[in-house]
Amino acid sequence: MTHRKKYADRKIAVGGLITAALLLSLVAIIIISGQEGLLRSRYELRTRMDRVNGLQVGAPVWLAGVNVGTVSDIRFFHEKETGKTKIEVRMKIKKSVQDLIRADSRARIGTLGLLGDKYIAISLGSPDAPVLKDKDYIQSTNPVDFEEMISRSIGVVDDITATVEHIKSVAEKTDKGAGTLGKLINEPSLYFDFEDFFKSVEKLVKQVENSEGTVGLLFNDPSLYRNLDSALAEISALADTLKSGNGTLKKLLRDPALYDNMMASVARIDSLIKMIQKGEGTAGQLISNRELYDKLRSTAESLDSLIQEIKKHPSKYLKVKVSIF
Repeated sequence: MTHRKKYADRKIAVGGLITAALLLSLVAIIIISGQEGLLRSRYELRTRMDRVNGLQVGAPVWLAGVNVGTVSDIRFFHEKETGKTKIEVRMKIKKSVQDLIRADSRARIGTLGLLGDKYIAISLGSPDAPVLKDKDYIQSTNPVDFEEMISRSIGVVDDITATVEHIKSVAEKTDKGAGTLGKLINEPSLYFDFEDFFKSVEKLVKQVENSEGTVGLLFNDPSLYRNLDSALAEISALADTLKSGNGTLKKLLRDPALYDNMMASVARIDSLIKMIQKGEGTAGQLISNRELYDKLRSTAESLDSLIQEIKKHPSKYLKVKVSIF
C-alpha cells in the first residue's frame, strides 16, 4: 500500500512538473509573440532589387530605426517588360505603422553590427503621399556592392602607388640636378640671372615713376590721356553719326543700292576680263593677238625710222612753195 502511494505521488509530481513547464512555455510564447508581433495584425509590402548582398528570410525590417517587421520571403522575379531578372523581397509589417509608410518611402539594405547581419531600412513617407496598401511595392535602392568597390579600390591603390614611385623618381632626379627642373633648382647661375632680371625690372619701374624714357612718358604724361580721350570722343561721335544715318560713310555702309551697283560693276569687270583673256573685242585682240602685236610693232618701228629720216633730211620731205599774187 505504501509503495502504491509513493508511485501515485510520483505521477502527480511528474504531471505537475509537465503542466508547469507547459504553462511556462505558453507564457514565453505569449511574451515572445507580443514582442515579435506574431499575434498582431500585419500586412505585406514588396520590393525588387538587383541584388540583396546576403539578406536572409527573418531579417528585421526597420522604419526610421524602429523594428516594425521581418523579411518573410526572398525570391527571383523575371520582369517581362525589361527582360531582366531581379530579386523580390517580401516583408511582413505591423499594421499599426501602415500610415507612416507611403508611396515616396524607400527601402534599402543595411548592415547590422560587426558580424554583417543584413536588415531592411524603410524611410518615413511624406503626409501628402498615398499610403501603401497590402501587397503594394515600395521603392528601393540597390545596396552597395562592397566586393566590386574593393576590387576597384585595389586598382586605384595600384595607380596611386605607381604615381608615388614616379614622383619619387622625379624627386631623385631633381636632387641630382638631372633634367630641366633639376637644373632650374640646382643651377647656381640661375639665381644670379634672376637677380639681374629683377634689378632690371626695378630699374625700369624707377624710370617709369620718374617719367624717364618712352615708357615713363606713356605712363605719366597727362597729355597722352587727353589725346586718347579726344580720339575716343571723335570715334564715339563718328559711331553716332553712322548710327543716325548721316554722312557719306553711313550711306556707303548701309545703302543697299550702292552694294548692288558695286556688285554689278564687279560682275561687268569680271566679264570684261574674261573677254580680254579669250581675245574677244579690240582690247582682247590687242592683248592676245600676236600677229596684231607684231604689225603694230613693225608700224611703230617704220614710223620711228621715218621720223628719224625726216629729222636728218627735212628738205627732202618738206617743200615750201611761195607764190606771189
